[in-house]
Amino acid sequence: MIISHKHKFIFIKTKKTAGTSIEISLSRFCSEEDIITPIYPTEDENIRAEFGKFPQNYVIEIHENNQIEKKEFYNHIPADEIKKLIGENIWNSYYKFCFERDPWDKVISAYYFIATKKSNEKITFEQFLDTYVTFPYNYPLYTIDDRVVVDFVGKYENLEEDIMKICKEIGLPYDGWLPKAKGNYRKNRDHYTKFYTLEQKQIVERYYKKEIELFDYRFGSGVI
Repeated sequence: MIISHKHKFIFIKTKKTAGTSIEISLSRFCSEEDIITPIYPTEDENIRAEFGKFPQNYVIEIHENNQIEKKEFYNHIPADEIKKLIGENIWNSYYKFCFERDPWDKVISAYYFIATKKSNEKITFEQFLDTYVTFPYNYPLYTIDDRVVVDFVGKYENLEEDIMKICKEIGLPYDGWLPKAKGNYRKNRDHYTKFYTLEQKQIVERYYKKEIELFDYRFGSGVI
């Protein structure tokens, strides 16, 4: 997650949407006053460090009732928490954006991510759906009270084009560079439709109903 006071934007980081790659790329343009949250898992911080950029300013002090309480911005912090921490003025005046992805495609990506992290357990796709099916459900991150509150939701399927649109809007001299962060978990590059039985397809359809309806996703229309 990034809040850039220099360029007046808020990047809300969603799951399994190339969020880490986008975050690293955008971090290059941040100033010392901007908020940059840590990346998890932390190995991709090495890429960001090559540009002299690191997590910064993500722990803040809130003054209430003559007391000081420390609050923390974090990796996949939702819009409602960000708004509370930064206040109405900044929230309303900064350009807010995030990315979304075909849910069936996103779930496959999440499966390989979780299966790799828990390799000792040898999780099958069926077991993943039983336990982790909602892991990459992003709808609550960019909505408040069931309403989209960001200015733009880019599509993973149009990643480069939409990043260019965003950077043009906020005045960033984007050069098209995106690192391949977290891109080595998925070994099977078959189209995601080949992974699903009819029942499994319907499971994702049920849990991701709001995302599917909001962006008019259709099974088989995404990319790997």
